[in-house]
Amino acid sequence: MAFGTGLRPAGGLVMAGVGPGEAAGSEPERLERNKRLVEDFLAVAHGDLAGLGRLGEFAAADYVQHNPNIGQGLDGLRTFFTHILSLPPSERLDPSKEIEVHLIAEGDFVVRHEIREDGLLINVFRLEDGLVKEHWDAFRPPPGGTIIHGLE
Repeated sequence: MAFGTGLRPAGGLVMAGVGPGEAAGSEPERLERNKRLVEDFLAVAHGDLAGLGRLGEFAAADYVQHNPNIGQGLDGLRTFFTHILSLPPSERLDPSKEIEVHLIAEGDFVVRHEIREDGLLINVFRLEDGLVKEHWDAFRPPPGGTIIHGLE
């Protein structure tokens, strides 16, 4: 399963959407577009090595990364995900272990909250000019669990 597929929003979560009578380009539409951009970015980043050439379609050249295990800019992203995708599946983030995913958009930020079989992952993205510009993450394994490579 690829990132962005099989999302199961939790009951009660209010997801922004374009309602009847709202004009194209409205704030709810922009927020939905931002969520799709983040999901598409993650699908490419966690897809396969051949797809990493498309990262520039989703992330800014001067991308700012707040995870100390990942380099800065588009080149830092490519280097990191080239390494991650070369690891055995058991040592990297496995989308099939997602139990519940929430996407929350506010202004230029999108938060992706994952409840997983192997822990809890929160990604925060700041978007600018239609691209992912900045990223923070936090991962908590279950009691006795192990940290996934790159999220330590």
